[in-house]
Amino acid sequence: MEDLRRYHAQMLAALDELEQLTHAATCDDKAVMAVRYRLTRASSARRREVVALCEQLIAAGKTDPALLSLRDATNVSRATSSSHIGTWTLRQVMADWPGYVRASAIMRASLRREVAREEAVLRTYFVPTM
Repeated sequence: MEDLRRYHAQMLAALDELEQLTHAATCDDKAVMAVRYRLTRASSARRREVVALCEQLIAAGKTDPALLSLRDATNVSRATSSSHIGTWTLRQVMADWPGYVRASAIMRASLRREVAREEAVLRTYFVPTM
C-alpha cells in the first residue's frame, strides 16, 4: 500500500505541474515531455499496483463488487491513457497547443478521479496504512 501512495503522490504532483504548464500561451516542449514521461511512469506503476492489490484481496476471499469494478476499470483506464498518448504525440502537442490544453484538462480530471476512487475503495481494506 505504501507503493500505491507513493505512485499517487507522484502522479498528483505531475498532474499539478502539467496543469501549470498548460496555462502558458505556448508549449514548453521539453517541460511537457518531461512531465508526461514522469506521469506515464507513475501511472503505469500505479495501475500495476492497483490490479495486484485487488487480485490479492479477491484471492483472499473478498468478494466486494467495488474491488472487481476497480480492477476492471484500471484495465480500461490503461487503454484510454494509451489512446490519449498516441493521439497527443509531442509533435501533435506542438502543432495544436490549444487542442492539447483542452484534451489534457479532460485527461487530468479523469486521472484525479481514478486516484480518488482507488483511495476510497482500497482504504476500506488497508485502513491502518492509508
